[in-house]
Amino acid sequence: MRQIICLSLFLTFTYASVLEAKINVGSSGLNSIYGKDDREIITNKSDRRIQELSKSIALIVPVDVLDIGMFKTTIKAASLQETMKMCVSEHFVTRPAVSGCTGFLVAPNILASAGHCFMDESDCATKKIIFDVDSKEQSRKGYSVNSNDVFSCSRIISTMYDMNAPGDQDYSLIELDRTPKRREPLKLNMSKKIDNTANVFMIGHPYGMPLILSRESAIFNNNGIYQFTAGLDSFEGNSGSPVINSKTMLVEGILVNGQEDLVYDPKNECYRNKVYDGKGGEGVFRASELPPFLK
Repeated sequence: MRQIICLSLFLTFTYASVLEAKINVGSSGLNSIYGKDDREIITNKSDRRIQELSKSIALIVPVDVLDIGMFKTTIKAASLQETMKMCVSEHFVTRPAVSGCTGFLVAPNILASAGHCFMDESDCATKKIIFDVDSKEQSRKGYSVNSNDVFSCSRIISTMYDMNAPGDQDYSLIELDRTPKRREPLKLNMSKKIDNTANVFMIGHPYGMPLILSRESAIFNNNGIYQFTAGLDSFEGNSGSPVINSKTMLVEGILVNGQEDLVYDPKNECYRNKVYDGKGGEGVFRASELPPFLK
């Protein structure tokens, strides 16, 4: 996942109690793809704990890609093949894609995301937060969602991002215009550094698609003050996704940056997901470094 959401690239190619039992989200081998691309769209057949967590995770998009009705809202999006000129054999290529970010509830009406997703009041005014983006509601026009699940940014509580220091602080906390019903804030690890041997997984909206599970991965580098890296399969749109400890089910951090996502295939004149051999990793801003009023 690149460090910032690249709007220009799209234009060019048009919850959760602490559980002692370890959740089964895949092998701990190295899986922007680290090893095999085993991401999966979250459905009603997914692990129940994953489904519960997903209720509190939202897609963040510009308001101008929405047709907002009284009861239903359409997220206007063309396929990943069309918008990103992806090769037909790539994963999720027929899914509608849109430029955006991911966020998740950390209090009843407070959403956390990456700092570069809500840098100023302009972002607050021009972006919408949408829960329950469901793959079953896909159409040629994009995705249909309940208008009751579309929220606005009321104000930015705190944000921090410096593009000249991408390994430093990168987070945003925003207040929603109203409190979402029946959605529990995710629980954060605010007390200590993640163990070097821990495994993590991630739920988010890569390329603005429906919620996708990036399966369990190892920690690569845990030495940073503000960030650690892990071998998570992540892409543009995953910025702001919660990175969750597979054993404790606590959010360890926010996905904020990473390596290049795509590589050009000159023979077929299309783009493919770039595969890494376990080096580098994706950057995760530590939950323990979020503002102290959350503690």
